[in-house]
Amino acid sequence: MKKTFIPLFLLLLLSSCGTSLKLIGNVNLITTRDLDDNAKYSLVKSYAGGSDKELKNSRGKTLDDAINQMIKETAGGEFLKNAKIYLVKGKYYGVAGDVWGYIVNASIKGFKVGDRVTWKSRKKYLNGVITSLKNDKICLIKVDDSDVVKELSYDDISKL
Repeated sequence: MKKTFIPLFLLLLLSSCGTSLKLIGNVNLITTRDLDDNAKYSLVKSYAGGSDKELKNSRGKTLDDAINQMIKETAGGEFLKNAKIYLVKGKYYGVAGDVWGYIVNASIKGFKVGDRVTWKSRKKYLNGVITSLKNDKICLIKVDDSDVVKELSYDDISKL
């Protein structure tokens, strides 16, 4: 019986030490910005930053950095609700939660949802409409005359 217990105990101990994500807190509302008491905020993105890949790539050296990074990545974001705070790799912070803010007139680098854009793809130009501002680097575009949705950098597109 001891032979079975000791290896199982060591396996559990080693597997718990190897995790690079540690949940350190849950909060109802978190922000580093001043909120306008008269503003009508709405849900911009549900459970942003919650995948293991996103959290493991977090590089917030302080909790403020992690919060600002998450809010900045979401167009129109102002604060997080139902947020989870993680310690990543023992030295960085990661935040995941529902991003709330202003949906109306949200723009990044001059682009907003509904803009008609063009881009070069394999020696020809394609056109489409921006359907979502995913973060401060990438947007989603529905290609004209198809059901294809492309993920493109703002640097690769131009307004029509």
